[in-house]
Amino acid sequence: MKIEVKAAVITRVDMAVLAIARGAWKVMQVFDPKPLQTHFAARQADKCVEITKCFGLKDEDATLNIARLSNMHIGSATGRGRTGLVGRKGLVKIYNAENGKFLMIRAQGCSSKPGARHVPKDGIALNYDAMRALGIPKAQEEGLKLYVGPANIGDQEYFHMYQDPDASSRTARALGWYFAIGGVVYAGLNWAFAFVGFVLKALL
Repeated sequence: MKIEVKAAVITRVDMAVLAIARGAWKVMQVFDPKPLQTHFAARQADKCVEITKCFGLKDEDATLNIARLSNMHIGSATGRGRTGLVGRKGLVKIYNAENGKFLMIRAQGCSSKPGARHVPKDGIALNYDAMRALGIPKAQEEGLKLYVGPANIGDQEYFHMYQDPDASSRTARALGWYFAIGGVVYAGLNWAFAFVGFVLKALL
């Protein structure tokens, strides 16, 4: 009998904990930062270049989640010479002015090997997933209105939370934000309850 009672109590406690967790998650979703982050990220970078041509990456590059730009847009690896938009493997934001879609991605220049395909200064090479995220028609290579520039701090945060190919990195960053928001909400509730208690005590 005692074993049955213990099992029933444990079951009820588990159900109560899960109910509290579901309620807390719903409260957290009210304070979801993504809509606000998207609002500020969905615009072209302050310093950017207009790109009108888009090409598909070669098979060996397609799995690297990178964008190939003209070498003139990539800063010198030694820190001397051309500055470009970003350094090699720097994070850039691509904004599609035709539909408002955007993507943060690592940028690299073109190979200097003989026979390698070079990307023009008004062109970019992307893989299929990046083109799809930007809403670029598969058959369209010219006549685009893309703006590419270095990602600012807000863009970098958006990338790490929602667009980073590493799922564990996205989860860790999102949890950090949610814990921070939860801490603020908890502190606010404590202040509110304390204020109400103070008022009631003064009135009574």
